[in-house]
Amino acid sequence: MLDLSSGIGAKPVRRARSFFRGRRGSLLTWAAFLMVPLMGFVGIGVDTARGYMVRARLSQSLDAAALAAGRQNSDTAKAEEAAKMVFKANFPPGYMDATLTGPTITFNAGQDTVTAAASVVLPTYFLHLLGVNEFTVSASSEVMRKTVFMDVVISIDVSGSMGDYIGGVKKIDAAKAASRTLVDTLFGAADEKDLLKMALVTWNSNVRILNIGQTYNRAQTTSKLAVPPYIDPYNNAIRTTVWFAKNSPVPLRTRPANGWGGCVHARFINPLDGNDADITLGTGIVGLKQWMSWKPAFNSATSGTPMQCPAQGVQRLTNTRGQMISAIEQVKNPGGNTNLVMGLMWGWRLLGTEGSPFAGDGTPEPKAGEGQLIRAIVLMTDGANTRDQEDAYEGYLSATQLNDRTKAAALKVKESGVVIYAIQFGYKSGPQEELMKQVASGPTAPYYQYAPDADALKDAFQEIGNHLSKLRISK
Repeated sequence: MLDLSSGIGAKPVRRARSFFRGRRGSLLTWAAFLMVPLMGFVGIGVDTARGYMVRARLSQSLDAAALAAGRQNSDTAKAEEAAKMVFKANFPPGYMDATLTGPTITFNAGQDTVTAAASVVLPTYFLHLLGVNEFTVSASSEVMRKTVFMDVVISIDVSGSMGDYIGGVKKIDAAKAASRTLVDTLFGAADEKDLLKMALVTWNSNVRILNIGQTYNRAQTTSKLAVPPYIDPYNNAIRTTVWFAKNSPVPLRTRPANGWGGCVHARFINPLDGNDADITLGTGIVGLKQWMSWKPAFNSATSGTPMQCPAQGVQRLTNTRGQMISAIEQVKNPGGNTNLVMGLMWGWRLLGTEGSPFAGDGTPEPKAGEGQLIRAIVLMTDGANTRDQEDAYEGYLSATQLNDRTKAAALKVKESGVVIYAIQFGYKSGPQEELMKQVASGPTAPYYQYAPDADALKDAFQEIGNHLSKLRISK
């Protein structure tokens, strides 16, 4: 048996043990030497990953904050408050031990943008072993409110009930305040928008087709002779002339007398025979009748049946904020009954599309790839269709027939690509709600809304403005 403790066999074992004892020391030395860079590489990976996570969360939070501010950027204080609230919900204090600076919310009225920016200081978990105790992560997000290629008509009921009070506020004043909210939302802080146009029409049982602020003077009417001869639908006479009141493009059947209020009859002849043009955009042949003009409405009992007529005319499409605000301020003296057909049809005509008397006022349809054109009517009423001898139909249509006409008119408007927002203000009834939902482009908000009071009406117009505003993250 070999004895490893002594003799010849013991020497190799002792030498081996001595060798491994020396090797172990070398390995430990090398391990200790390599530990520092190894920890550094691990630390870089861990802390870098934390940095990417914080930056991603910060960017997402700023996107949400900028969008929240963009929806309110007509009121910068409210917008900043909304942005910071949304940011805090998405980037809570102390997230991953980060120290936050911001966010700062910046508004650029000229470019119609909102920018949200913030930075955080992030302590390192491992890199401090290499002398790096913290690093900074920054991010920003810009949101652009796009109102490009947008034509919007505000169509406001000014019937007698709009002179009543609701919650201590006169309804007509509530409607004016809400309309200003929509103007402010779409224009923002800009005085002019090259790619946005707005118009205003007020109505009761009729619409005053003269330009707002204009008074009628018979001496200032012009005639267009040499129009192709047409048969007058009212008396079958041959006519070769149409008339135009001062600055109005609406062709008239006859030259109105002095004192004319500026309203016209609906192009309708009883009984219903399919030849009526009351829900047709412009002039032309409808059925077997040639409707080349509108019949001026009577204004006094001495000249026939007197007609209800609003106190103010129409504000044609404009890209100037001041003109719209001025037009809204001139809305006054509500009176008469309600005829939703007139509010819809003259709102549609004011959009100035081809075939309308106001053709040329509207924005041309953009070519493919050059953007989207949005045309919209915001229709607000506080009542229901009412039959009256002084309305545009001279009392021929019952309330039920007026409702049917309203639905038929709305269908034609929507088929032309126009979006209808319908607001029911301070008047709640099942049949009226159902009618307004059918008129609107959709049965729920923002297309159909019921506003029980002045604050709710303002909120409804604000929601419509937000819906019309196209928001996108541009950077």
